[in-house]
Amino acid sequence: MKQYQISFKTEKDSADSFRELRKKTHPGSEDRMLFQIFSESMDRDAADRIAGELEKEFPGVCYVGCSTCGNIIGGDLCPDTYSAVLTEFESPSARIETRQYHMGKENVDRVIQEVSQFANENLWVKVILLYTTVWETSMSSLCSELDNVRSDVSIVGGGAINPELDSSTSFVFSNGEKAADHSIVFAFIGGNDLVVKTRYISGWKPLGKEMEITKADGNILQEIEGSSAFDTYRRYLRIENDENFLFNTLEFPYMIDSHGIEILRHPQQCLKDGSLVMASDVERAGKIRLAYGDPVTIMESVFQNVQEIRKEEPDAIVIFSCAGRKAFWGNSDIGNETVAFQKIAPSSGFYTLSEFLRTGDHVNQHNLTLVIASMKEMIPGRIKTKASGMSEDEHTSRRYSTVERLANFIEEATRELEAANEQLFDMNLKLSNMAVTDGMTSLYNRTEIQRRITECTESEPAGRLSLIMLDLDDFKKINDTFGHKEGDQVICVLADLMKKHISGIRDASAGRWGGEEFMILLPQLTDQEALKIAEGIRRSFEEVAFPQAGHRSVSLGVTQRKEQEDGDSLVQRVDQALYEAKKEGKNRSVLL
Repeated sequence: MKQYQISFKTEKDSADSFRELRKKTHPGSEDRMLFQIFSESMDRDAADRIAGELEKEFPGVCYVGCSTCGNIIGGDLCPDTYSAVLTEFESPSARIETRQYHMGKENVDRVIQEVSQFANENLWVKVILLYTTVWETSMSSLCSELDNVRSDVSIVGGGAINPELDSSTSFVFSNGEKAADHSIVFAFIGGNDLVVKTRYISGWKPLGKEMEITKADGNILQEIEGSSAFDTYRRYLRIENDENFLFNTLEFPYMIDSHGIEILRHPQQCLKDGSLVMASDVERAGKIRLAYGDPVTIMESVFQNVQEIRKEEPDAIVIFSCAGRKAFWGNSDIGNETVAFQKIAPSSGFYTLSEFLRTGDHVNQHNLTLVIASMKEMIPGRIKTKASGMSEDEHTSRRYSTVERLANFIEEATRELEAANEQLFDMNLKLSNMAVTDGMTSLYNRTEIQRRITECTESEPAGRLSLIMLDLDDFKKINDTFGHKEGDQVICVLADLMKKHISGIRDASAGRWGGEEFMILLPQLTDQEALKIAEGIRRSFEEVAFPQAGHRSVSLGVTQRKEQEDGDSLVQRVDQALYEAKKEGKNRSVLL
C-alpha cells in the first residue's frame, strides 16, 4: 500500500496537482485506488469541479470527499484550503466501491439495511469508511442500524462540517455524485491481504461523581438530578453562560457510558431554561458525569496509543479528529497530538463534527475524540520497513499535571465518600429492619404486624381483608422434652413455610405475634381464599420431620373483616377462631 498526499489553495490549482501526482502512480491501477478529498471551503461547485479534474487524470477511480473545518496532511494541520489523499493498494485482490445516499429520518433504516446487506454478502469487505453530513444532531438510529453489519468489518468515519462552526450546512460527494447536504457516503474497502485496526483516543478523564439524567430529549440535556443541566457547570465549575461558555466547556465536557465504553459529549449552546444543546444524543445514557482535559493528560493518552499503533506496522493511517479538539488546542498547537502518527506511516484526515467508530459489536457516535484507522497489506514475500522508535524529545517520562493531580484527589475522595455513604445506607437499612422484624424468624415483630393491620383497616374502611392466626400445638412439651434449640428450629421452619405460602400474594404480611403465635395479614383476600392458604401451611408443616421432635402440628384461626370493622375487633375474632381450633382437637383450621 502506498499513499500520496497533496494540497492546493484554490480549485484552479487542482488540475496541475493531479497531473503531477499522475506521474508518480502506476497507469491501469485505478481500480485499486481511493482518493479522499477534503475541502475547507463551502463552495460546492468548486468541489464538483475539483472532482471533475480528478476524473480527467484518473478515469474510473473511486473517490470520496466532504467539507471540513481543517484538513490533516502529514499528520499536521494543512495550511491550504483543499487536500487530496491517494491510497494506492498493491494487493491483486484489493477492491474498493463507493456509494452515496440522500438521507433523512424517513429512509435511515432502508439505506443502512442496504449497506449492511452489501457488506454482509460481499465477504471481501474489511472496512467501511463513512463520511456524513449530520442531518440530525442525534445519529443514534444510524449507529444502531450499522450494528447489523457483520462483526468482522471495521466501521469508522466522520461528520462533514462547515468551517463556520455556527452553521449547520455541510456537504459530501463521491464519484458520480455531486456535492450534497443531507447525504452520506460509504467507501467499502477490502481484499485478501488487507488488515485494519481501529481505536479511539480521548485524553479527557472523569471528574467527580456519577449523576443521573432526570430529563433529556435526544441531544437536549434538560435536567441532571432534578436541576437544570447548566446548574452543574455553574455550581461545580463557576462557568457562566457568556461568550466563553463554549470554550470553557470544551475543557470540562460531560462523559456518558455507551455500550460499556466512556464517550464524551460537549455542550454547543445553553438555552434560557438552563437546558444544554449537546453535540450528540444523551437521552439514552441514564447516567452522566463531568470530565476534564488538559494538555499533559491528553498527550499522555495519545502517546500510549502511538506506541500501540507502532507495533501494528501500518502502511497508512486515517485520522478523524473532532473540531472541538482543534478549538481546544488552537490552530498552532493542534498538530502536536497527530504529528507522531506521520513518523509511523503516512497520516491524513480531517477535523469533523462527530466521529463514528465500531467498538466491539456497536457503532458509537463520539465527540471531542480522535478516531484512528491503521491499514496495511500483508502481501506474501513483501519486506516491510519498520518505523523508527519514539525519540526522547517526543516523550521522556510520565508527567502529571497539577490539574490531573487535583482531579485524582477529587476522584479518590468522591469514591471514598460514595463508599462511606453506601455503608451508611446499608447500616441504616439494617437498623430499620431490626426495628420492625423478629430476630429469630425475620418475620415482622408484633408491633409492626399490628401497625399494618390497623393501617389497612383505617385507610380502607370498606376494603376486604382477612387474617390468619397460628399457634404451635404443645410447644411447651417440645422445649421441656427436647430443649430450646429444637424448639427454636421448629419455630423457624414454620416461619419459612409461612413466607413460602404467601410469597406470591400482593401486600401479604406475616409476623410473630408471641412466643409460638403468628399472624398473617391478607389484604383483598376472602375468608375462603385465606382458609385455603391456612390449610396449605398446616399440611406442609405436618409433613416435616424434625431431628428430635419428629412430626408436629399447628392450629390456625381464619376470619374475614366485616364491613367497617376496626383492627382490634378483627384481631379478637381471629383469636377466637384459633381458640376454637385448639378446643376442637388441634391440628386444624377453623373459619369464624
